[in-house]
Amino acid sequence: MVARARHPRERARLLERGTRDHYLDPILYDFEYQDQEDDIDWYAAQAERWAAGRTILELGAGSGRVTIPLADDGHRLLALDHMPEMLGHLEAKLAHLAAAGEAPAGEIEIRRGDMCALPLDADSVGLVIAPFNCLMHLYTWRQLLACFREVYRVLEPGGAFALDVLLPDLDWLQWDPELRHAATEFVHPRTQARLIYSTNHSYDPASQVCHIRIYYDDFAAHGSTRLRPEVEPLEVVHLAHRQIFPEELRMLAGIAGFEIESHAGDFLDLTLSAEVEVQAMVCVKPSGV
Repeated sequence: MVARARHPRERARLLERGTRDHYLDPILYDFEYQDQEDDIDWYAAQAERWAAGRTILELGAGSGRVTIPLADDGHRLLALDHMPEMLGHLEAKLAHLAAAGEAPAGEIEIRRGDMCALPLDADSVGLVIAPFNCLMHLYTWRQLLACFREVYRVLEPGGAFALDVLLPDLDWLQWDPELRHAATEFVHPRTQARLIYSTNHSYDPASQVCHIRIYYDDFAAHGSTRLRPEVEPLEVVHLAHRQIFPEELRMLAGIAGFEIESHAGDFLDLTLSAEVEVQAMVCVKPSGV
């Protein structure tokens, strides 16, 4: 099943929520993704290869899950995000580390900004990274192309753009949007409330946007992770992800002027296939331009 056609005003509202909702509670966000580590190792390898002695620009830096480990390795980063809540949490983390005498060996400069209009000079950074699906919050081809062109502009000749996005799973995208999945009991790290997490989603093939709904239910109201349909959730968080297909990703890189260095799966250099979840790409701004 796919999403029903939406009025443009409703669609715009959902995209706005889908860009913001999931990032309003950084403590819960960090808790939910605390086990996400494979990408950190991959981006650390890219930083070692492309950014020795050069500045790294991180798009969608958020609360610093990737930023801080790269700075721990001694790199200088510009951490860009548009969500003040996430950047504020990153600032608090850095202050806590400094107070404990554990500040990163490198440098982190926090900037609030737009991925499609980067607040940097041309030819000013050696590596740009876009971790953990942040490009999937650019919902039109024009936005995506604007971002790729901006990245090309700010990169030094010979610099690289390393990114990852999900490989679209056509079976998963067509799951019944009324059924909730992955019901999991947990304790909220900030409020200590006993909750149930679950999700469902609707896919709009015309826009290539998947509208994901994350439900938080009171565990006591259900008595188990077997959800009772008559009980209203405490909160529904909306997350919108623009699906980006492999050939589309390669086209964006090529039109922007990049040379593709690698495009593989799951941070393991796997061939893209139905068994792969993540596309990881490295593209290079040619020298002498």
